[in-house]
This record gives sequence, structure tokens and C-alpha cells, in this order.
Amino acid sequence: MPGLDVVPSLVLAELDRARHGVVVLGVDGLSYRAAVRGWPSARITKLTSTVPSTSATAWLTALTGAPAAEHGVPGAVYRVAGSLVYAITGEVIAGVPVAVDAREPIVRRVPTVFERATSGATGPAVRCVAIGRELANLPGPWAEAVLRGAEPAAEPVPAAELTRQAADPALLVGGVLADVNAVLDGAASARTLLLWVYVNLDDYVHGNGYDGAVQAALRQLDRGASGWAAAGWTVLAHSDHGQVPVDPDPALAQAWQEIDNSDDCELPGGGAGRIRWLHPHPHRHDHVRGRLTAALGDAATVTTPQQLGLPPDRTGSVVAVAASERFPIPDPTLRFEHGALHPDELDVPFAAWRS
Repeated sequence: MPGLDVVPSLVLAELDRARHGVVVLGVDGLSYRAAVRGWPSARITKLTSTVPSTSATAWLTALTGAPAAEHGVPGAVYRVAGSLVYAITGEVIAGVPVAVDAREPIVRRVPTVFERATSGATGPAVRCVAIGRELANLPGPWAEAVLRGAEPAAEPVPAAELTRQAADPALLVGGVLADVNAVLDGAASARTLLLWVYVNLDDYVHGNGYDGAVQAALRQLDRGASGWAAAGWTVLAHSDHGQVPVDPDPALAQAWQEIDNSDDCELPGGGAGRIRWLHPHPHRHDHVRGRLTAALGDAATVTTPQQLGLPPDRTGSVVAVAASERFPIPDPTLRFEHGALHPDELDVPFAAWRS
């Protein structure tokens, strides 16, 4: 099954034959199954998310076509030389401060689909616009790397308003539709447009799953996309990952904390959601792996980054992959989470509405 790395090529191919241009809905946290139920007017195919199936890795891969080994972001929290960094803000969580060094940046520079489209290298140059919403408010190199090459549509939506919308899927989609309409209404017909918009369903799904409010919002988005298609725009949509129910076991969380100690590990653990890793001192690797395997039991598979295709220089050498709802996720208050290998985490939609 194709992965998210094919998205840039699919978008560029649609640009070549689009009547006015292409609108891309980047829907965070939407599973393939939920999209099939919520978008009856779209033609939907199935793609595979990244490993880990988490936003920090998946959005970069979807917008550059590069794997984690190339763009350098294997999860939400990962290693850069002697530091542990948080991808979304670039914050150093532990270890020595990250030096400004082009040879080992927090996020490695890879051309985005926007840079490829605006360069004219793959066809006539187009105007690329991004409605970043939450992404536009993020500091650090990750968001810049995701949106590089696209001009911002307008002033960023205030964070308080985005928080209000994220709690109400109908309100959220209403805001997205208004933002897109504002750009399309002012678009010059003489130049092809690629418009990308971030749709943050992820925050709501973490607490509520794919409930009736999400399905109603998806149908609302389907109607909006159908209307744009009827007006001559090609509309595409895809997500970064899906989510699954979780019920983390406090005893397993306690065991993780006890194993992730400074005597055995040179940095605190990293990873994302339902894939987490430890950074044992080289001489303590076998001890840490054996202890973690015994502690997690059938709630996880304990493996290595190489076996998952992750860059070993940026991940810990002992990786735990969730195998049950009991897995000790970093935030035990969540009802739904992602990161691991369940089909509802990995299977993501690529949808198209055409006139």
C-alpha cells in the first residue's frame, strides 16, 4: 500500500490538470474508516502513515515525500546529538543545548511540495498559499519546515479562538470553510493556485473518538469540498494518522518510569504516544531491554529502531510498540491515541472531489 511519501507527487499531478487550481485539506487525526463514512461524495483511496504514526513525522513526510531518516524527525521527542528535543517547538528537553550546526539541525531541510510547485520544475509555476491555523502559531523549525514555500493566507487565527474551535468539530469546520472561501474568492484566475489548509480534528478525537460530532463535521466538510469542486476547483484531502481507544495501565506506567532512570539511561525516554523508546547507556542496553520486555509483557513489542526503519542516530536503542490498550502512553488522560501499528492508526485516507 502506498505511503504518505506519495502525497507530493499526487498533488503535483493534480495541479497539472486542474482547471483553476487545487485545494488540499490536511486533516489531522482522521482514520481511513472514519473518512469513508464521513465523505460520501469523495473518491477515497487508502495510504499508509509513517512509523511512528504521529503528526511530527507524518506531516513532514506528506509534504516533502521524505522518510524520517531524511527529514530527521522520527517522532515528537527524539535525540539530536547529546540533546533530547521536542519536535513541534524545537525546545531542548534534556541534555546539552543544541548548537547551531547546519550538519546536525533539529529538522533537516528537504524541499516541500510548495517549493517544488512554485519553482516551476515540475510544470508551470503556481502560487502556493497555506492556511496554517494552529501550525501558523507554532515557534521553532518544525512548522517552518512543513509550510516552507507557501505564503501565509492571512494573519494567524488567535490561539484562544483555535482552542475554542478545536473543542467543537462543527465550529472548527465552519472556521476552515470560511478561511478557504476567503482565499478562493480573492484568487486571480490567471494563475494556478495550490491552497493547503490545516484541519485540527486531532485534539477532539483524543478525548472523544470518532463520535457523532466528528461524523457531522466530516459531512459538513464533504459538502464544502463538493461545492468547491462544482465551481471548478480540484479538492484533495488526506490525514497524517488515525487513532485507537486506549486504557493505559498505571502499573505499566510506573514500571516505565522506574526503568527510565539516569543510572541506566543517558537521556530520558522519547517517542510518541503508542511508540516510545529508551536511551540506555551502551553497556546497559541488554539490561534495559530485558527489563522493559519483562515489565510490559503482552502490552508491547520491544524491538530496535532498525527493525522499524527508524534512524538509530535519532531514536533510542530500545523501542516499545504498543500491542494493547494497556500500553503506558505519556498522557494517561487521553481516551484515544496513536503512534503504533494498528490499522486504525496506520490506514489514512487520500480523498478527491473533482468537477
